[in-house]
Amino acid sequence: MLPLTVTGFLLLVGGFAAAYRFFRLRPGTPVEGWYPDPAAAPKPLSRFWDSRAWTGQTTPGDIAAGIGSRFRGRFWGRWTLFLLGAVVVLLAGSALYRATGNVHVMAVTSFLAMSGVCWAFYRFTARQLDLDDVIAPAQVIAVGVGTAGAVFLIAANLNSLLIDLGGIRLAAATVGLVEEGTKLLVPLVLFALGRYRDPRAGVAVGLASGFGFAVAETTQYAYAMANASGPAFCGGETPDPTVSSVVTAQSMRIFTVSPLHWLWTGIAVAIAWRLWHLYGRKGTVGAIGAIALVVVVHSVNDTTATLACGDAGTGFLLQVLRWAILPAMYLVFKAAARRSTPPQLIGEVSRGWTPRRL
Repeated sequence: MLPLTVTGFLLLVGGFAAAYRFFRLRPGTPVEGWYPDPAAAPKPLSRFWDSRAWTGQTTPGDIAAGIGSRFRGRFWGRWTLFLLGAVVVLLAGSALYRATGNVHVMAVTSFLAMSGVCWAFYRFTARQLDLDDVIAPAQVIAVGVGTAGAVFLIAANLNSLLIDLGGIRLAAATVGLVEEGTKLLVPLVLFALGRYRDPRAGVAVGLASGFGFAVAETTQYAYAMANASGPAFCGGETPDPTVSSVVTAQSMRIFTVSPLHWLWTGIAVAIAWRLWHLYGRKGTVGAIGAIALVVVVHSVNDTTATLACGDAGTGFLLQVLRWAILPAMYLVFKAAARRSTPPQLIGEVSRGWTPRRL
């Protein structure tokens, strides 16, 4: 555990320092002014964009905002290539792991495939919100590295301690606080130091932190699964793994479990950063409420895995509900993040990314 803790410390300090140092305050884009109000479409109403966010100021306008179409323009992009690449890496790496049984092969495969899925989602979101206008890819990666370090240094040790103190049920009940707190550490400290306060940059930083957590945890689970040292949600000993069970578990984690990490953090940050930008300290109650919401949902999601031990029917139903959480959290994330869709993209992004309420 000590080498992993040291690695975590070095990644946390190095990633945070890089994110802090790479920061450059960019001018808000587009410039402040009155633009067709996307939330009033198809009525002709104008809303004030303060160069970083839509405000509550509206006035009668002459031009109705466009609302796009469901799969128009910016929905598809190069992000699909990163997703395809992640699938190819996972298939090739899994085949090699099946042939060799070498756990390091599965760990590297998990790292690369999870990184590819994360970057595909980031490029998709960046395309919808023009994130490249407010933050550089190197800054996103630096935040992710810092949070990956926090996983090894903080979350892993706290989760292990809670399991030792009260068992898996205590750890599941508190996992939301532990893991969401860990993921928010780097973004909140950077925000407190005056970095990345633009709401769109906040979305990017929140996602990056979730990516760092997802990549670190998924890689760590490759070793835990292969060595039967992962948590047993129904108590007792962890079943002896097979090569096929490890591949299946890691594949499911990459595509159905780990994405929740960046969606939860993305939701909290998208809401909090926008409220703080528009209302300053008065937005803190709403920001804390958003963070508390994802903490609770995270803990409830993990707790359901401990509720139906020995009851296959109930266990299957709870598993279906956990799968349903993924698209539900994506819809919530989209609803929060699309409020920062900039004026130049209104009518260009798909209808689902056009702000509905501002």
